[in-house]
Amino acid sequence: MVDVNLIKVESDWNHNFRIINFQDASERGVCYSDAKQVWISLHMHESMNDLIDTINHETLHQAISSNFGGFSKDEMDMSDTMDGEQEHELMKRVTWAMNDWLDFR
Repeated sequence: MVDVNLIKVESDWNHNFRIINFQDASERGVCYSDAKQVWISLHMHESMNDLIDTINHETLHQAISSNFGGFSKDEMDMSDTMDGEQEHELMKRVTWAMNDWLDFR
């Protein structure tokens, strides 16, 4: 038997799912940092894996823009100076690492 200890993190962020976003029908997901909301548009996804990838992507946006795990983004000089392109490049590399696509040897 495997003993799994789950860590519950209290958050004031909301993750919402909608069938379609009528304001932007091409949007897969969006993270509104100021409102502390993540919205996922279900109509843009073709599979459960595709949906999970978008959820992970938007959650990484949330983590970058949050005071997550006790780290102050001001002290790390992170999200305030990172533009959208840099943020997406970082997220791509995190995804590679999560999927063991990187060889650190």
